[in-house]
Amino acid sequence: MIAYNKILVPYDSSKLSETALEHAIQIAKMSIGYSRDNIVNVILFYVTPVIHIPVTVGTILLKSNKTGKTISLTQYIKELHQEIKENAIKMLNEKIKEYKNVENISLQSKVIIGEPANEIIKFANDEKMDLIIMGTTGLGGIKKFVFGSVARKVSEKAPCPVMLVR
Repeated sequence: MIAYNKILVPYDSSKLSETALEHAIQIAKMSIGYSRDNIVNVILFYVTPVIHIPVTVGTILLKSNKTGKTISLTQYIKELHQEIKENAIKMLNEKIKEYKNVENISLQSKVIIGEPANEIIKFANDEKMDLIIMGTTGLGGIKKFVFGSVARKVSEKAPCPVMLVR
């Protein structure tokens, strides 16, 4: 049997990512006896997409949601990213609590701001992940061509096997 010591699960609390996590837990349970330390690490990974704004509008002034002070649109976007990141950390920590009693499986979380497919691939490569399990909507036809697919990009460029679930 192939042992998966490190499993990456891109997670956003959607039904698809929930299904991917359930698969990851089952595969982790099957891998425990074959893993190096008898522990399988499952990492819940959340990527907040970057909000790009043209330089010319970055100086527009808005009211900060945190301080009430007037700030630039650029600073407002930074605050927004920070708020999204904080909410994602809370969401992932709540999900991890649901699996705290599962023996020999270590659940961890990681939140990053960036382009989702690129960040998933980079993290999997840097952390030497053994497997990525992620949901996919299965876009087809022109939608796939126009919008692309994070799952497709990850499956094509990942440094390890990728399991796509629907």
